[in-house]
Amino acid sequence: MSPLPWLFALAACVSLDGRMLAPILPALTATFGAPSGEVGLAMTAYTSAYGVCQLVYGPLSDRYGRVRVLRVTAVLFALGSVLSSLAGSVGEFVGARLLTGLFAAATIPTTFAYIGDTVPYARRQAVIGRFGAVISGGEALAAALAGAVTYFVSWRVLFAAYAVLTLALVLALLRVREARSAPRAAELGYAAILRDRRARRFYAVTLSEGCLVWGGATYFGVLASQRYGFNDLQIGLLLACYGLGRIGGALWLGRLAPALGERALASWGGWIEGGAFALLMLGLPWPVFGACLGAIGLGLAFLHSTLQTRATEIAPAARGKALALFALGYFAGAALGTAAFGWLVDAGASGLVLATCAVGLAALGQVVARRP
Repeated sequence: MSPLPWLFALAACVSLDGRMLAPILPALTATFGAPSGEVGLAMTAYTSAYGVCQLVYGPLSDRYGRVRVLRVTAVLFALGSVLSSLAGSVGEFVGARLLTGLFAAATIPTTFAYIGDTVPYARRQAVIGRFGAVISGGEALAAALAGAVTYFVSWRVLFAAYAVLTLALVLALLRVREARSAPRAAELGYAAILRDRRARRFYAVTLSEGCLVWGGATYFGVLASQRYGFNDLQIGLLLACYGLGRIGGALWLGRLAPALGERALASWGGWIEGGAFALLMLGLPWPVFGACLGAIGLGLAFLHSTLQTRATEIAPAARGKALALFALGYFAGAALGTAAFGWLVDAGASGLVLATCAVGLAALGQVVARRP
């Protein structure tokens, strides 16, 4: 049996865990009695660990196999989720999220590497599209589920539940067979990959995207709370629009990619994201806010999937390492954006955050479209 269904499910679980901070951020600030920017450092810790650890898991998966690495890291990811649920202070919570990010780091990029190993390039865009839909589904469900559970029960229950679900998936992965990676994969190191000017340029673009997308999206819940006075449940349901937009975009990729091509998708993705962030600056009613979040998710599906597909061919002889660098760049940017934009949000400069994301993402889409 192919491990892809279980790998997809594990990636969805990681997406649920990683994306639920935005809707529960108001509840966390109330629990710990701390400002949003301080609690938001939990996302900085998570994404920093997530990004840096790609440098470890890329070589490990190249050498020892994708599935074998994921079995071990999934167990440790579950442990981090348990500790997150038990945190009694901001410091403990940030530390628990740091630990969780260390092991969550393995799942999604290693699954992309497995797809690159086993799926021919002609079919890869469609499979990546389906994988993107699974990840986006996890993100969409994360917002609604996190908001609902936090409102009716407690945010602590969320982390405990993710731990249980992850362990169940580990048991399923014990029954599947590992696919063999190319034997020459371990021969090409990070330095050799980065000597390629095209690769360096690609990873710089990836870092910029992570900074703008994650940095802005982390504070959607805070923005909705400030503007509309929404409770945790309402915030979660509203933020689900972002994930639904990503699901729609990912599901359309199979048809749109062959018809439009990668460059057109990247260009349109940038314009859609930039335009939606610009509309968020206007303080329009909440249905428009939700529609803008959906548009941002749609545009991200187009732009980010182009980068994901290109990442699988940066260094086919060391695909795990190449995708590790891709994730490192993306989540290093996310950590930077979350910290910098958190400072601006706490200073009352949410409009500047939205404007930066609007201009930056529109421009980034055009850069990706012009360079193969």
